[in-house]
Amino acid sequence: MANYRAIAAVSAALQGLIRDRYPRDEFGDGLDIELYQTRDFENPMQEGFSIYLFHVRINGAVRNLTLRRSPDGRRFRPSLPLDLHYMITPWAQDVGRQHRMLGWAMRLMEDIGVFSAGHLNHYLTETDTFAPNEGLEIICDPLALADYFTLWDRLAKLPASATYALRMVLIDSDIHAPDSAPVQTRRFDMGEVVS
Repeated sequence: MANYRAIAAVSAALQGLIRDRYPRDEFGDGLDIELYQTRDFENPMQEGFSIYLFHVRINGAVRNLTLRRSPDGRRFRPSLPLDLHYMITPWAQDVGRQHRMLGWAMRLMEDIGVFSAGHLNHYLTETDTFAPNEGLEIICDPLALADYFTLWDRLAKLPASATYALRMVLIDSDIHAPDSAPVQTRRFDMGEVVS
């Protein structure tokens, strides 16, 4: 299970993967690949890809997780299941180039399908954020039309973009939950008639 650096690791993995794999023979060597905040859309880059984490929520499908056990048997508080929602935007001066960049990025995400722990740990200096047996599925998750309208109202310069969700990013707790002593006796006082 991942530790608190999981969100940063996922963002860095998306950024690093696009930076390492985009076709330089078609798009050139000078593309910027940046993690964006809302204010960055006011003065966007000239050419490249922005990766914008626009929504983080607790996964409601699996909210009541059991206590986590470490390999040595110790118990810890349950992991926090998060869903991370990203928007990947290609930026270029030419619309045709922008569309080619968007098509390439969407094909890359579909081809990868699942981020392994090796991918997720590769782009941070700490290489133990995700356990070796972990992975995250990349899901194309288009926004509802009302959400797009809200984004377009706030981000007036936003070109065509693709939105993705990485679900069930489990962030582990470091709080130890000690084992209780075994039950020795049971008392059934309820319903006892006292005269």
